Amino acid sequence: MELQTRLRLSFYREIADINTAHHIRLVQHTVSGKIFVKKELSIYDLQVFQYLMTENIPGTPKIEELIEEGNTLYVIEEYISGNSLEEILAKEGSFSEEKAADYILRICRILQPLHQQHPPMVHRDLKPSNLILTYDGRLVLVDFNSAKSYHSESSQDTVLFGTAGYAAPEQYGFSPSAPAADIYALGVLFHKMLTGALPTETNYTGKFSGVIAKCIEIDPKNRYNSVTAFQKAIEKILKPPLTLEQLKIPEKCQGYALPGFRSRKKGYMIGAAIWYFCLVIGCLFMESDNVVGIQLIPYKIISFIIFFSLTLWLGNYRGIQYYFPLCLHRNRAIRYIAIGFFAYVWIFLLMIILAFAVDALAP
Repeated sequence: MELQTRLRLSFYREIADINTAHHIRLVQHTVSGKIFVKKELSIYDLQVFQYLMTENIPGTPKIEELIEEGNTLYVIEEYISGNSLEEILAKEGSFSEEKAADYILRICRILQPLHQQHPPMVHRDLKPSNLILTYDGRLVLVDFNSAKSYHSESSQDTVLFGTAGYAAPEQYGFSPSAPAADIYALGVLFHKMLTGALPTETNYTGKFSGVIAKCIEIDPKNRYNSVTAFQKAIEKILKPPLTLEQLKIPEKCQGYALPGFRSRKKGYMIGAAIWYFCLVIGCLFMESDNVVGIQLIPYKIISFIIFFSLTLWLGNYRGIQYYFPLCLHRNRAIRYIAIGFFAYVWIFLLMIILAFAVDALAP
C-alpha cells in the first residue's frame, strides 16, 4: 500500500467488523469522531461510486471518501443505523399490501435517478437485507458493491453478481444487466414482503399479483420498461375510484361564496373581485347596433347572465359540475373535455335566447 493511501486511511480507526469475509468494517474518524463504514472492494464500478458521491441521491448512504489504489477501491460511507427489512420481516411476518406497496414505491424513487443516467446504473442486488429502515423512518438502499453501469454493447456480465432468488436470469451470464434486472428483483422483493416467501416458494393472489407477475417475466422485454412505469402501475391500483362523496366541496367552501372567494386566499379574492367588477361594468355599458335606449336593458341582463353563469360553472359553484356526466371522471383530460362541452352547450343556448331577444326588441 502506498504511503499516501495509508495516510488517508489512517484517519479512520477500525472499531468493529461488520462483514469480515467481504472486508466491511465500522470505523471512526480520528478528528471528527464520526462513525463511518469502510469497504475494501476488488471488483467494482468506479463510475457508480463517483456518481453517488457527487450527487448524494436521497435514500442512499452518503459517500465521504473514495480511495483507489491499483485494483482496490476503499469506500468510506455513511453508517446507516436501523433495521433491515429482512430483520423486520423475520420479526413481524409479511407486510400488509399498503405497507409493502409504500416500501416498493420508495425504492422506485431511489432507483429512478440511477436508471436515468447515461449509461443507466443498475444496483443488481436488491433484497431485504440491503434495505435499512432507519429509526427516523427513512428507507435507505445500501450495498452498491454489485452496482454497475449498463452498456448495451456488452454480450453478458463479466462477473456474476446478485442473490439467488432475487437475481434476474440475465445476471447469470445470458446478457448484460440492464435496469430490467432491478425491476425483476423489485417484483421478487414485493412478493417477499407480501407473503414472506419467494415466488418460487408460494403463490400470491392479491391485488398486486398482476404487477408482480409482469416484473418477474423471464424475458426482460416483457417486464415494465422502467421503474417509473412500475411505480405508476402500483399507484393506479392503490388509488380507489373517485366518488361523489370524496369530491364534495370542503366544509369551509360549502357556503354561498362566489368562485374566487371560497378559498379565503387574498390573491384569489383580489383577482375574483376585479373579474366581477369588470363583468358588471362591461355589461352595464354594453351597446348594440340593433337595440337602443330602454330596450337595451334586457340585452345587457342576458349578456350578464351568460358570463356570470359561465363563471359559476367553471368555478364549480356549489359542486354543480358533479351532477353532470363525465365531469366526475377520474381521467383529468376527459373531465376537462366534459366541463368544456357543457359550458359550450350552455353558452349556445343562451346565445340563441339573446338572438331572439334582440330580434324582439329591435325597432
